Amino acid sequence: MNIEASLITLPSFETNRLLLRKINLNDVDDIFEFSSDPEVAHHMTWEVNKSKEETLNNFISVVMNSYKTGQSADWAIVHKERNKVIGTCSFVDWSNDNQKAEIGYVLNRKYWGQGLASEAIKEVIKYGFETLELNRIEGGCDTDNIGSEKVLLKAGFKYEGTLRKNEYIKGEFRDTKLFSILKEDYQTNY
Repeated sequence: MNIEASLITLPSFETNRLLLRKINLNDVDDIFEFSSDPEVAHHMTWEVNKSKEETLNNFISVVMNSYKTGQSADWAIVHKERNKVIGTCSFVDWSNDNQKAEIGYVLNRKYWGQGLASEAIKEVIKYGFETLELNRIEGGCDTDNIGSEKVLLKAGFKYEGTLRKNEYIKGEFRDTKLFSILKEDYQTNY
């Protein structure tokens, strides 16, 4: 399976409360709302967005251009009841040879603790195993990001270990807790 070939036609998904779809230019206000929040950005590799123009140029336009070549697997997480983009979910890295991908996600702080991130990534996991034919999906988070850890565990990931000071983010080396879900886990538990 060639992951990039499948990603060119990135599908949309619908859950009870969410719609996952491609990011578009109309999402700038909603994405800026959470990407400009220092508390949301604290655990992320990117800096706080300082303007809507920055959000548009450094994220939305890049993602939209990458859709054309299958180099982006970014979904907007839309809260159906509010018709609002409340986050994003994506495969941030993948390997065709090893049939694996890494999942990433971010959510507007106003929607934390409601099970929405887990609801979203479960759809992406399903797509990864059933369509992209992945064998492994990984997820990682800072050791102090308890909320993200809960999201991964709730979605069926298993803790594998802690990578010590493996990333230099915002002026410091940080430890990362590593989690994974295998195709066999998915087939047994979903």
